[in-house]
Amino acid sequence: MRVYPLPSTHPEFSVLKSDVFCEYRVENWHLSRDGKNSVIRNASSWSLWHSLIPLVLSVLWLNLAKPWLKVLLSLAVLFYFWTLCTQVLSESVMVIPSHGIQLETHRGLAPITFFINRRFIPRTQLRDVLINEGIRRWGFRYYLVASVQHSSGNITLEVCFENILPRFPVLLQVYQGIQDLLQTT
Repeated sequence: MRVYPLPSTHPEFSVLKSDVFCEYRVENWHLSRDGKNSVIRNASSWSLWHSLIPLVLSVLWLNLAKPWLKVLLSLAVLFYFWTLCTQVLSESVMVIPSHGIQLETHRGLAPITFFINRRFIPRTQLRDVLINEGIRRWGFRYYLVASVQHSSGNITLEVCFENILPRFPVLLQVYQGIQDLLQTT
């Protein structure tokens, strides 16, 4: 069952609970902070402007006389579509209490997911999950990290929601949920 624990302030955050696992998902959009509560999307979808691209490209292609300019135009178009199709749509932390946690990043062109990057952290290697504070540009941001101890003895930090970096109330909900689920095992 999917629930939205913070519907008025952070509707991009949802929790999917099951008997076997619990998934905390943050989508790549948020409400404006100016009081209007309008949706600000960080991942763009296909629009009318994108439909005009083939027309503009065909006119440019016919007017380019030098072959190296056509190669340059082709590379620019490929780079543009690559960046469009690899934007972050959502990130999630899936907690499987007896096994560990899985960090996921979904990339694609909204609403279609093309790539999913998954990192699994076994329960035996998971030392702790904590909220850290870091400096980003001219402000402070909170982020959720999983402390992982490898078989060699090295300890690394795996950042959850590393691309979206949700606000503190979302991180607090995820932190408390992970701690509750991991304490039961």
